[in-house]
Amino acid sequence: MSETYEILRDCLVTEFDVPPGLVRPEAVLSGLDLDSLALVELSLMVEERLGVTVTDIGPDRTLGELAALADADRAAGAVS
Repeated sequence: MSETYEILRDCLVTEFDVPPGLVRPEAVLSGLDLDSLALVELSLMVEERLGVTVTDIGPDRTLGELAALADADRAAGAVS
């Protein structure tokens, strides 16, 4: 997995107390018991740790999709 995925995984496990066994690329964010406030907090962590703003973090996104969005923004050097 990408460095971005590993950073997201670490955030979920350490900051949101998601059991490591549940954190997989295909895991849907809502299935990890992340409510709307947690998604906002995760968005801020992504911005802080990765230097990109991913505005399309929704409860139906998978962790893999979120990592891919952040990777694309990082590669483009864009803040979207």
